[in-house]
Amino acid sequence: MSDLDRMLEQAQAVQEQMAAMRDRLSATEVTGTAANGAVRVSMTAAGTFTAVHLNPNLFTDTDPEEMEELMLTALQDAGAQLREMTERRMGSLNEIFQSIQQ
Repeated sequence: MSDLDRMLEQAQAVQEQMAAMRDRLSATEVTGTAANGAVRVSMTAAGTFTAVHLNPNLFTDTDPEEMEELMLTALQDAGAQLREMTERRMGSLNEIFQSIQQ
């Protein structure tokens, strides 16, 4: 097998692994929280929001400005979780690239 054939084979394997990772990421969901879980926001790794939960007690115990802050905190938490997860998965992809280069 020539070097070019081997490189093409490795490139195909990387493409397949990237497609599988993309599929897993799009099916992965994270949930950001605030106020000890009284506010929850769920989203997929693709950035689609899938659910919002607000504890009914918040409506009697929380003023509108505080509610807005809690929602923002939950959204930021979900975004942070998504970034961390993506960085971990990209790290494994970098390991694959390094193994191919050797």
